[in-house]
Amino acid sequence: MGRPPGYQWQPLGLDADPVPGDPQAISTEAAHLASVARTIAGQIAALRKIAGDDTEAGQHAEKIRTTAGSLAGSLQAVAVRYTKVSSALSGWVPELEQAQSLSIRALNEAEAPYARLNQAVLLPSGPDLTSGQEQEIASYHASMQRAQDQLDTAKALLTRATTLRDTQAAYYAAKINQASDDSLADHESLRGDITSGFDHLVGDVSWELRDVCTGLEILATAAAIVAFALAQFVPGVDLIVDGIVFGAFFATLAAGVGRFVLADTGNGSWWDFALDAFACLSFGSSRFLGATAKILSDGAEDAAKSAMVTELVGGTGAKAAELARFASMTGDDVGELADKFAPKLAQTAVRVATADNELTGVWKVMANLGSLSEESRQFARALAITARFSDSMGSANTLAKLALTTSGISAGLAALTGIGSLVGGGVEFDGPDRPAWPNWHIPGVSHWYKTTFEIPTGGT
Repeated sequence: MGRPPGYQWQPLGLDADPVPGDPQAISTEAAHLASVARTIAGQIAALRKIAGDDTEAGQHAEKIRTTAGSLAGSLQAVAVRYTKVSSALSGWVPELEQAQSLSIRALNEAEAPYARLNQAVLLPSGPDLTSGQEQEIASYHASMQRAQDQLDTAKALLTRATTLRDTQAAYYAAKINQASDDSLADHESLRGDITSGFDHLVGDVSWELRDVCTGLEILATAAAIVAFALAQFVPGVDLIVDGIVFGAFFATLAAGVGRFVLADTGNGSWWDFALDAFACLSFGSSRFLGATAKILSDGAEDAAKSAMVTELVGGTGAKAAELARFASMTGDDVGELADKFAPKLAQTAVRVATADNELTGVWKVMANLGSLSEESRQFARALAITARFSDSMGSANTLAKLALTTSGISAGLAALTGIGSLVGGGVEFDGPDRPAWPNWHIPGVSHWYKTTFEIPTGGT
């Protein structure tokens, strides 16, 4: 069935087919290339038979065998190229068909609301409208808004179609270029030779590299869950938890490097790299925020003296009243007495506030999500001191809570993203003849994940 002509795409604001192409013609070309490859393979077998035939002797026979062997080697490169290009074209066909199917769906969904929005309607007007006429006008505007929403939804669906087409077209174009970049190609520069050689090297081990990255990501996700559970529910294992967290980070970092190499050479997904990069950035931001806990804690302790002076001079507590009575009896200035006694009193107040102090509730959860053990202790200390002197350190207390919350939410989102990618994309190891065990997918979910996010630029 042919595609709609250009003018029929007007409901989507277009005057040409947004996803052109002929999947049938591509399939035919792929079959033709595969047939040529098979024919060449037959010729190679015949040439190798000649090259291995030693029944004749003499220089002419040796020359024939040598030439036949050399020609067989050259033809082998041609056959491999044709086979790879045929495979790439065959893989591109269902992707193009899916993108075209989505675009047709978008067009069908756009036609009715487009017609509704462009329909001429004569509405009642004038100062003395009846309630029925007012209702008619209101209903009209509501229907126009619904039609606009439906049209916007159709356009979003078309964007999904064109994005899927673009990402998959880029992937299979890279595959075809990779297949053509062989011993038969004319390289333009030394850099081209080097990069081409690297691309070939990655392509040769792509399934192994993908499986290693997948394994590292699964390991990192499991380690993060274990670390959180231990920190949340098992006391006295801080060093073990920190070790697990750092192990998860380095596993994710290694997987991220592998995903970058795969995506850059056309053998993997930039989306997968982005997920690992986000997790690594989250770890880095949590360390930065953890450093602020130490700064806040030390700053609060340093500011405790002046806070205590303020509390003694202008406060209404027992210590302030006692100091005021003592000053009236001795005739000393209250401010001078406060300066004299504040350091010792502040030190005692800090010691009492931070004695056996641990984070609880949501703050414990945030710390266990995004902080190392020492960072958690510093956050707890900062919160305890600033809470003790809340009248003068309220903003510092808020800042400490904000840093702790941001660190926890950032780490939590990174963990949820990792878990979500495993649940959505499934757990799959390619193996040499992929897929290999384990190959776990939730029916329907993996397909939705792919078509929603258009994540694959690598093999499907």
